[in-house]
Amino acid sequence: MPLIVLLTDFGSRDYFVGVMKGVIAGINPVARVIDLTHEIEPQNISQAAFILWASRKFFPEDAIFVNVIDPGVGSERKIICGRIDGQIFLAPDNGLLDYVVADGNEINFYEVSNKKFFLKNVSTTFHGRDIFAPVSAYLSRGNRLNEFGEPFRYQKVKPFYSTIARGRNEGKIVYQDRFGNVFTSFLWNDVLLSENSRLKISSKVITKFYLSYSASKGKSLIGVKGSSGLLEVAVNLGNAAKFLKSAIGQKITLISK
Repeated sequence: MPLIVLLTDFGSRDYFVGVMKGVIAGINPVARVIDLTHEIEPQNISQAAFILWASRKFFPEDAIFVNVIDPGVGSERKIICGRIDGQIFLAPDNGLLDYVVADGNEINFYEVSNKKFFLKNVSTTFHGRDIFAPVSAYLSRGNRLNEFGEPFRYQKVKPFYSTIARGRNEGKIVYQDRFGNVFTSFLWNDVLLSENSRLKISSKVITKFYLSYSASKGKSLIGVKGSSGLLEVAVNLGNAAKFLKSAIGQKITLISK
């Protein structure tokens, strides 16, 4: 039985996540459901896109990812469902899947429009309950993608991470976790580090690069090989994001020699 993985900005205070699970259970009582996270900042599509990209590789190849960060709910925006290298992704057509599509090889998408698979009375404000939850449950029961609607062509975009060359490289901040670690768009394995390498964020310059947070004994800013495979900026036992006053999307520069 495929695993259903939920990613939303619903939080844990309200009933939204629980009722989605109730709908899934009503259609497929033996469905396995895992919460990836429900703490995406409200309507923060880019944050969700990064978390999905960083996480999907650690799930089974037939997992069904249900992604409900949907500021356009009730509008003319489309809901799409597709297979990327074996895994299935269900999401609004709002860019949330850009990162995983950019890294995918075999990509096959459909628009979700067949009301047969929706709840009877679809609200204009809670498609997570009325469309995403039942569709994911039917997918977990084995319904084929082409049963949900017509083929959809997903326009593949460039990966969010930066190509590294010797000299000056422009990138950006793509994520900041609750510890204050700052995730850059540079893949660690692509970074050409030397004693002269410099990472500039605002007016700060990082010159030390390590394989772990604890390798730095002081409170200075350091570059670290993060678990996502990206170059992170951190402060050992401190909060780099607060120290830098940085933000997702902020431009950064890596000088690699």
